[in-house]
Amino acid sequence: MTYGIKVKDTSGNSSVLTPKISNIVAYGNLTMSNSLNGDGTYGTDINLPVSNVSVNDIGVIAYPVKVYFQATVIHWYWLSDGSYPFSWYAEPGETYYTKADATGVMSAFTPGSLTMDDATTYDGMCSAFPLAGWDYLDATTTVSVVRIWAAMTHIIYDASASAFKAVYTIGNKGVETVDYMIFLKNH
Repeated sequence: MTYGIKVKDTSGNSSVLTPKISNIVAYGNLTMSNSLNGDGTYGTDINLPVSNVSVNDIGVIAYPVKVYFQATVIHWYWLSDGSYPFSWYAEPGETYYTKADATGVMSAFTPGSLTMDDATTYDGMCSAFPLAGWDYLDATTTVSVVRIWAAMTHIIYDASASAFKAVYTIGNKGVETVDYMIFLKNH
């Protein structure tokens, strides 16, 4: 019998990670920061035991453990059938961020103020879900650290821009803790 971590895809294909094909070099539980890094990016860097490792030789499993979402729930009395429909909106006064894919820089996003009779101030929320993983730019080929990135994703309709967008909350307003494992091949 082979021992290790079994990884499956949706087609039923599987592989077992063992020290013979991969070495687990770091693992643990992270408490994510409540603020951005000095360069406007976000995440926690984990040093690898060797330098200049090809990104093709690195695997990361990150799992959000403690999560929160930020939303306002509003309901109305619907006269025609007596029902009470509920709607979810981005929370006024809460700090949300957008993320630039090309640079990894996160910028503050200010949600609408939910002003009565002004539809452009209501940023409807379609869903909220946690994300966690390894954050690096597409052009990166080798690294000496792995940045664990985790945030609560909120898919909203930005009424002032007439567009759907993903916005994120971080730390104790988003994903507060993450379990992670980093493994290397060929090292």
